[in-house]
Amino acid sequence: MCIARKSIKMKLIFALAFLAVGINATFIPERRLPIDLSDERLISGQIEKAIEDASQAIKDAGLDPLHIKKESRSYALPVPVIFNYEALVEDFLSTGLSDIKIHKVDYGVILSRLTVDIELPLIHFSAATAKANGVVFSNDLSVEASGKVDIVSVRVEVVVRVSIGVISGISIRSIDVNFRLGDINSDISLAVRGRDYSDTVNDFVGKFVPDTIKAHNKEINELLEIVLKDVIEANLN
Repeated sequence: MCIARKSIKMKLIFALAFLAVGINATFIPERRLPIDLSDERLISGQIEKAIEDASQAIKDAGLDPLHIKKESRSYALPVPVIFNYEALVEDFLSTGLSDIKIHKVDYGVILSRLTVDIELPLIHFSAATAKANGVVFSNDLSVEASGKVDIVSVRVEVVVRVSIGVISGISIRSIDVNFRLGDINSDISLAVRGRDYSDTVNDFVGKFVPDTIKAHNKEINELLEIVLKDVIEANLN
């Protein structure tokens, strides 16, 4: 049980780290255009525009809000007694993924330092009904769930210091990342084979997950700094 719990912790850390990197990757333009690092307002404006474009792209993709009124799926192996299932989701709703609040975007020529501070204030997931019935090697399995999860204040602050050389061009001196999670509020009803696991899942999502993130904040920031530096340097070269 202890080994499994540690494995869940590591998977959680990596998943959230790369999620944050995905958000910050929107700061890097897709096309490698000449960059005039002497114009502070231009640099800051371009980054704000990239963040706004990313927000709009999420909306245009139909991801915010994402509403599934009703959807069902089923699958069975040619020998269904080995594996088959039927699943149904009703009134699934996700909001807040595109609500990227810009707290600060600032580029200073003298120190060659860029600061970006953004936040997703509230990410909401809810479902009126989510249930599945299936068979695994002749064993009946049923799952029913409903409820909501609110992820409060996912915030990332990035400070990038660069060096500018006539021959070498632009290089990254250092990157500092501060990833913060406010809280996760979980109100889920879950039953597996008729047994109530609501308290267990709410404790895991609402307490274990945020506590794990906060306990490993230093390691998450370190991983983000390494990956983000690679992403930026790949686009500069």
